[in-house]
Parts: sequence; C-alpha cells; structure tokens
Amino acid sequence: MRIGFWFLLSGFIFTISLNTSAQSRKDTVRRYRKRIFAVPTLGTGPETGFYGGAVALLDFVPVRDSNARHSVVKTELAYTAKKQFIVNLDWVLTDSARKQILIGDNAWMRFPELFWGVGGKTPKSNEVLYDAYRLELNNVYFRRVRPNMYLGVSQQFQSVYSTRFPDYKESNAAVYNQIQTGISSGLGASFLYDTRSNLLNPRAGEAMIFVQSLGFGKVFGSDFTFANLDADARYYQKTGKKSILAFQAVAQLRSKEAPYRMMSLLGGPMMLRGFYQGRFRDNNLFATQAEWRLDFSKWFGLTVFGAAGDVVSFQNPERNGSLKTAGGAGLRIKVDQTENTNMRFDFAFTNQRDFGFYVSFGEAF
Repeated sequence: MRIGFWFLLSGFIFTISLNTSAQSRKDTVRRYRKRIFAVPTLGTGPETGFYGGAVALLDFVPVRDSNARHSVVKTELAYTAKKQFIVNLDWVLTDSARKQILIGDNAWMRFPELFWGVGGKTPKSNEVLYDAYRLELNNVYFRRVRPNMYLGVSQQFQSVYSTRFPDYKESNAAVYNQIQTGISSGLGASFLYDTRSNLLNPRAGEAMIFVQSLGFGKVFGSDFTFANLDADARYYQKTGKKSILAFQAVAQLRSKEAPYRMMSLLGGPMMLRGFYQGRFRDNNLFATQAEWRLDFSKWFGLTVFGAAGDVVSFQNPERNGSLKTAGGAGLRIKVDQTENTNMRFDFAFTNQRDFGFYVSFGEAF
C-alpha cells in the first residue's frame, strides 16, 4: 500500500468462497479452495490530497494438501483529488506440485513523488515535487531444482515519461537535474530457497532466501546501461504458543550508472516503515528488521517491530550519512480463519521524526 493515512470506508470485509470443478467430468472433487477479499479504501497523503480506491486479494490453495503453498493475486486501484491514477497488479502463482513459481509486480501510474537528491544525508531543504507517468513490469519465473530450491529467469522494465515540475524552484535546480526520464529494461537470473506455505502470514520454522542479478542495456531496449544485485533473507522463529519472531535482512547493490529511479530506495511500507520511500536513495542499501507477532485472540493480533539500515555509495563516500532506524507497532485483524490471512494496520516512526501509517493485506515480510 502507498504511504499515507488509510481509512476503511466501511466496517465490513467480505469473503467469497469459490468452488472449481475437476478437469474431468467424472472427478467432482474440488482441486483448489479459493478466497476473495475486497475492501474499499479512503486516504490522504501530502502529495495527493484525499484519494479513494479499492484493494482486492485472491488467495487459493490445493484442497487436499494442508501444507501446500498458497497462490496469491492482489490488485489495487486508486484515484486522487489531484487526478492521479494508480493501477497495481501483483501475483505469486505456484502449481500444486510446487515445481514452478511465477512472481509478478506490475503497475501503471501517474503519481507525483517527492525527491531530495541522491545520498544518505540529503537535507529536507532539498525537497522537490515532480510529476511523471510510470510503467513498471517486474516478473520472475522459477523452476524447482531441489526440494524448496529454485532457479529462475528475471525481467525488469521501468519507463518514466512525461515528467513535469509543478512548482519548479530555481534554488533547487541541481536536484531537479538528477531526475532522469527514459526506459530501464533488463534480464537476469534468480535463486530462491523457500519453505513458506502462506506468503501472507508465514509460520514458525519457515525460511526464505532470494538472490537476483540483472543486466540492463540497449540489447534489452534500455536507455541506461547498468547492473544490479539483490539479496533478501527471512526466518520465522517460534517464541510462544501463539507468537513468533520474524527476521529479515536485505542487501541491494547497483552499479554507478543506475538512473535515480532504479537506485536503492530506503523506506516504504515493507522495510524501514515510517520513512517516505525514496527519502534517501543511492547505489546500495543494507537493512535489517525484526518483528514480534502475537495472536492474542481468534480474530486479533498485535505486532512490535524495529528496523535499521542505510543507503551507501562506495564510489562517492562523501554522500553517505548516519544509520537510519525505525520502529512501531501494529494491529492485526484475521479476515480468514481457514487460511490464516490478516489485514495489518501499522504505525511507524523514525529516528528523524518522520512517521507513517499503513494498511494492507498480509504481513510486511
């Protein structure tokens, strides 16, 4: 979900169970159990004013295997008072035998964004607002090579176009000059080790390791030539009958030629919550977080979380700043008892006196 204050328009969330027939007419047993969750939303943010929209989530899993991995498709639409529009479609699809996985994160938007320049110590006085259209297509296809271990092919595409500056300030001309339009398109390889059964709410004892490397260049239709490497590791430890402690560590490496929008962005609704996503950006990012999750009743849970990290430049160390930290707490409402799916409400604050409020299906990690 986007940064901002999100409120529910209605006090209900409805669940629709859909049955599917077998491939053969003789087989009347359902192959998948499906759930659809939908919720209208209303929010406000400093860049957008008030906006409204809807989020829908499809969660399905093979009926006969209680330990099978869930497949998830999520779509988000939002429209703002400033005539900004967002369409987001994400998915993680797995076949019943867990031999193949398809992961997608795709969006089209016209969305203004705040920008402070590049580096880990950019001052707030650098803040500029720019408006642009963006098309983002990020997809990975995995094939299992060993139990819980996969190799895959990754694709990334981002087009930033029709950029304009609604309130151009000559005093910040140097900051505006770092905003680059164009296409970044790349192809690469990925590795995944994953024992999670429910991506929206992993269980104790499960783990995930993801590594991805891509090259961007003219051969793929890119206006920029650079390379990136991403690593993401997660583990979930049982701490009580109804509680777990979740850990995550992230590393992102970019070559120095990466354009500003493909650099590592600190903050957002997943890692270092409370920071505006992109408040600090540079070629590299290192961050870690932990979250304690407690189910204190059949329908409700609580979380407490903390994170630390920063963006880093190896070529230009003078851009590096001090360590960034964030923490907060959240409420969980279980919208599906059978599949153990939560809606999360997180309030986060940072060591730089910023804060954020987030509403979304599933956990941050």
